[in-house]
Amino acid sequence: MVGIVVISHGDMAKGVLSAASMLSPGSEQLVSLSLYPEDNPDEYQKKLEEKIREVDSGDGVFILADMLGGTPCNRAMYSLGEKTRMLTGLSLPMLCSLLAIREEGADILSIAKEVMAEAKEGMVDVNELTEKD
Repeated sequence: MVGIVVISHGDMAKGVLSAASMLSPGSEQLVSLSLYPEDNPDEYQKKLEEKIREVDSGDGVFILADMLGGTPCNRAMYSLGEKTRMLTGLSLPMLCSLLAIREEGADILSIAKEVMAEAKEGMVDVNELTEKD
């Protein structure tokens, strides 16, 4: 099963994991790492590499980052490879989708494509949706 590391500025990563635990209790190979203003980016990168090793059982690791171009994402880019993929635009639906899909045992690229498709479907203008009815 692929591992998951959720990264963000501030406590967003911790919060998304907390919320996901209500919807998918007992999730394994799932950790978070937050970046705070006082953190050293080099030290953050070392901690991230430790987290990746912690959740990697050999099937690969997904890194879910809050935003493209931020320090957590930029530092995670050094860890990407064939079995380590990063998706940005972190959201609770994205994480829940990944938690469900990874159970199917598909390869990491297939999982990434499916999670991204489902994450995009999760973005809805509810006003527009209700106006159609």
